[in-house]
Amino acid sequence: MKRGAFDPAAVTAFLVARHGAALGDAAVEIRPLAGGLCSEVALVTAQLRGGARPRRVALVAKLVHGAREAAVYRRLSTSVARRFSPELLGVQRLGRRRWMLYLEQVVPAHRWPWTDSANTAQVLDRLARFHGEAARGAALPAWDYAAENLAAAQSALSLAERLPRGEIPALARAMPALRRVVAALPAMRRQLLAFQPLGTTVIHGDVHPGNVMIRRRGGVGEPVLLDWARARVGSPLEDVSSWLQALGYWEPEARRRHDTLLAGYLAARGLAPALTRPLRDGYWFAAASNALAGALGYHLSIVSIARGSRAGQPGAAPDARAAAARNAADWLRVIRRADACWR
Repeated sequence: MKRGAFDPAAVTAFLVARHGAALGDAAVEIRPLAGGLCSEVALVTAQLRGGARPRRVALVAKLVHGAREAAVYRRLSTSVARRFSPELLGVQRLGRRRWMLYLEQVVPAHRWPWTDSANTAQVLDRLARFHGEAARGAALPAWDYAAENLAAAQSALSLAERLPRGEIPALARAMPALRRVVAALPAMRRQLLAFQPLGTTVIHGDVHPGNVMIRRRGGVGEPVLLDWARARVGSPLEDVSSWLQALGYWEPEARRRHDTLLAGYLAARGLAPALTRPLRDGYWFAAASNALAGALGYHLSIVSIARGSRAGQPGAAPDARAAAARNAADWLRVIRRADACWR
C-alpha cells in the first residue's frame, strides 16, 4: 500500500456523518491491512462517547480507483449478495476516479480454518446458495471481461515465451498447451458460459483463501466472501474452480478430496453429483480462464524479476522466486488439463 493512501480527514468526516457528536474529539486510528495485489485496505477504529463508558467502533475502509467497483458494492448491498458479504456501511467519493468504501469488519473465528475439510465444503455450499439465488439478483455494471481476460492471457504467454526454460522446469513441456489454450480461450469461454444446467449467474469472481473468512454468528460458523471487486456475470464453475484450485495448493487434503468436493457443490445446487465429461470440460475451461486472468502472469513476472536480480538488477528475493515458480507450475498443470479437454 502506498504511504498516505488514506486521508484521515476524509475518514473522520465519514465517521462524524455516521456517528455525529458521539465521535467528539476521539482519536481515529487507521491501520493498513494486508490485502490483495492491488487493494488499499485499512482497519479504522475510534472511541465513541456517550453512555456509561466509551464504545469502540471498527470498520474497514477500502480505497478503490474507478466507479465500477463502487457501483458493484452498492448494487450487491441491496441484492442477495448482502447475505454473503460484509455489510456496506457507506461510499464516499474522493475525486474523479477515487472512492472510499466503508465495510463491516469481519472478525474471523479461526486464522486458518481450511485444515478442516468441513469448512472447505461449507464454502462450496455457500457458493451454491449464492449462485442459485443470484441468478435472479441485481444486474451489475458493464464489464467486457472477455476482452480483459484475453489481453491478460496474451500477456502471460508473452512472458512465458521470454523466460528461459530452465527458470520453471514445467514450462518447456507446457508451452505448446499454453499457446493452444490462449488461442482457443474465446471459444472455450463461449462453451463454458453455455454449459447447462449451470448456465450463467452473478459470480464473486475471485474466490481464494485470502478472500474467505469463517465468522461465528449465533454460535455457528458461517463463511463470508470478501473483496467483490471482480464480481460479474459468469459461469459458477469459475468460482468453484478458483476455490478448489487455490485451496488445493495449500491443503493436500483439499486436493485429495477434489472430486468429492466438486460433486458436493453440484448436490448443493440440487443437481445430480455426477462428474460427467461435459462438466469436467467446463470445470477445466473455467480453471484455465482463471489462471490466464492474472494469476499465471503474476507468478511468471515474479520469476522474471527475480532473474533480473541475479543479473545485478533490483529484483525479488530468491524465496519469492521459488514460491512463484511453484505457483506458476501449478497453474501450468491447469492449462495442460484444459488443453487436453479441448483437443
